[in-house]
Amino acid sequence: MSTSQPGDQSRRAAHATASRQRRFWALALVPVLVIGVVLAIWVSQTQARESAAGTPTATATGTATQPPAQTTLAMIADFGNCGPGAQRVADMIDTWDAAAVTTAGDNTYNDDPTCTPFTDSVGDFYGDWVEDPEGPRFWPALGNHDYEDKGAGLEKYRAYFTYLPTEADPQQRWYDVKVDGIHLFILDNDAPDADLAAQQVWLRERLTASRAQDPAAWNVVIFHKPAFTSASHPDEVEMRPDAGWDYRGWGADVVIAGHQHAYEDVVVDGMHYVTAGIATNGLERGGCDDELTDGSRLCLTGVEGAMRLDATATSLKMEYRQPSDAGEVVLDAIELTR
Repeated sequence: MSTSQPGDQSRRAAHATASRQRRFWALALVPVLVIGVVLAIWVSQTQARESAAGTPTATATGTATQPPAQTTLAMIADFGNCGPGAQRVADMIDTWDAAAVTTAGDNTYNDDPTCTPFTDSVGDFYGDWVEDPEGPRFWPALGNHDYEDKGAGLEKYRAYFTYLPTEADPQQRWYDVKVDGIHLFILDNDAPDADLAAQQVWLRERLTASRAQDPAAWNVVIFHKPAFTSASHPDEVEMRPDAGWDYRGWGADVVIAGHQHAYEDVVVDGMHYVTAGIATNGLERGGCDDELTDGSRLCLTGVEGAMRLDATATSLKMEYRQPSDAGEVVLDAIELTR
C-alpha cells in the first residue's frame, strides 16, 4: 500500500492548477479568434463593395485613387453684341455645371453704342465667371473686333481681364491654362509676324511639355481666325501646318477658332479644325460655300449656340448645342478617344 508524501501532494496540486489555467486561457482565446475571423471577413467584404462602387481605396503608398473625373468646358465665339441671343446662350451654359468658359475671340462688337466693350459685352453675361470668388473661370482669346472696335483695344481688354497670365507674353495676348483634364493653349493670330513666330516656338515647347508631363490631359489650341474654312472670310493660311504649325506633331488634340459666325468641322490629316459657331444673334453672315472645303464634315451658319466639351481620361466629346424653348438641341457631335 502506497502513501502520499506532502511533496507529492503539492506537485499534484500545482499540476492541477496549471492544467486548469491552460483550459481557461484556451477557452478565453476562442471568442477572440472568432472575433478576429469575423472582422477580417467584414473588412474584405467592405473593400469589395467599395471597389465595385468606385469608392477611393488606399494604395501601397497611402494615397487615394479616384475613378476618372469628367471636366466640362463651355466654348463660345463672336458673341459680344449684348443681343438677346447672347443671353440665351449664356443661360444655357449656366445649366451645364461647367468648370470654365473659354472663347475664340470677338468678345465685343460696336453695333450697339450702349454695349460697352468687355464690361457690358462680357460682364453682363459672364461676369460671374470672370469674378468668381474662388478664382476666374473665363479664358478669352483676342479677336479682330477686340482690337479694332470703338471703345475696345488691347489696353481695355487687359484692363478688364486683369488676371490673364503674363508668363508667355507680358501683354497677355497668348497664354495657356489647365482646367482640370483640359489644357487650353490660347493664341493671338492677329499679332505681328514677329510675335506669330514667337508664339509658334512657345506653342511647340508648351505642347511638347504638356504631353510629356501630363499625358492624360486633352490639349486644345484656340485662336480667332480659322486655318481651314468654308465660310465667308478666307482661310487664315498663316496658321496652317504647312506654315510651320505642327499642331498634331507637337501634341495638340483639337484646334478651335471663331471669326466666321459659323460652326464647321474640317478634318485634315486626322486633326479636327473646328470653327466654334456664333454665341449670339443678329450677326449672321453670308453662309457656307456651296462646295465645302476639303475635309469639311458640315458647315452651319445663322445658328446661335455654344460648344460643350466633356473630357475624361479616355475621351473628349465636343457638341455644338443650340438653346431653344423646348431645351437644348445638339446640332453636331465629335468624339475623340484614346
